Amino acid sequence: MFLKEIAKLLENHISPKTMSLNPEFYGFHYGDTEDNKIIKKVMVTSDLTINLINFACKKKVNLIISLRALINKPINKFNKILMNKLFLLSRLSTTIFVLDCSFIAAEGGVLDTIIDILYLNLVRPFNIINLNGKKVPLGRICIPNIYPNQNKMLKLEDLIKRIKYNLNLKNVQFIGELNKEINKIFLIGIETPNEEFVERAIKYKCDCFISGKINHNEAILARDLGLNLIELPKYEIENIALKNLCNHLSLEFPKDEFIFFNSVNPYNIY
Repeated sequence: MFLKEIAKLLENHISPKTMSLNPEFYGFHYGDTEDNKIIKKVMVTSDLTINLINFACKKKVNLIISLRALINKPINKFNKILMNKLFLLSRLSTTIFVLDCSFIAAEGGVLDTIIDILYLNLVRPFNIINLNGKKVPLGRICIPNIYPNQNKMLKLEDLIKRIKYNLNLKNVQFIGELNKEINKIFLIGIETPNEEFVERAIKYKCDCFISGKINHNEAILARDLGLNLIELPKYEIENIALKNLCNHLSLEFPKDEFIFFNSVNPYNIY
C-alpha cells in the first residue's frame, strides 16, 4: 500500500483529524511523509519507547502508528533518552503517525472499547472544545446493562467485579460505597485534572464517574457530593483498543504486515 492510503483512513475515519485536542501532537510526527511511499510493514503501539524503536529497527518497520508522541511539550533541551530515540530512528527508514486523543474519542476507539468491555449502553456523548473550537466527544454518558438472568440492580461492587473479571485485574481503585446502586455512568477519556467533570457528572444525574486517573481534588469533591469514582487502568484498555485497530488495518490492507507492540504499563503493583 501507499502511505497516503493508510493516512487517509486514519485521518478521516479511525482517528479523525477534526477530533484532535492539540494539532501539534497529531498526525505525521517523524520521517518521510511522501504520499507514494510504499508501506509493507506497520507497527501499532501506545508509546514510542526505546524498546519499541529497537524492535521496529529489527523488524524493519516502514510505519509506526502510536497513540502518543515522542514528546508532549515543546523541546527546551535534548535529553539523553530523546537523543537515543532519535539516533535509533535515524537508522530506520520509517514514518511515525500519532493518533493522539482523537483515537480515544473516535467511533471504535478507546472509549467505545470501554463501553463494550463493561457492557454499557451509550446515552449521549460528552464534548470538549479543542483548540480549533470543534467539539470532541472525549466523554460518554452511559447506563449499565444487567447480565442475562440477573434481575437485581447493578451496585458499585458488581461494577468493580465486572471490571476486575473482564480486564483480569487484582485491584481496582475506587471512591464510594460498594452497596450503592449504579444507574448512570459518566465516562471521561482524558486525564487532565478537572473538578468540573465531577460537577458535570452530578449535573447529568450520574451516580458513577469513571476515569483513567483520579486526582486528589476530584476524589475529595466526589466524596463530598456522594459520587462514586472508579479509576480504570488505561494501559489495559488502550492495548485492547489498539489490538482491535491492528486487526482492523490488517483486514483493510491484507497484503501488508501489521504488528501490535505492547509498550507495557510503566507502573508496578507490589
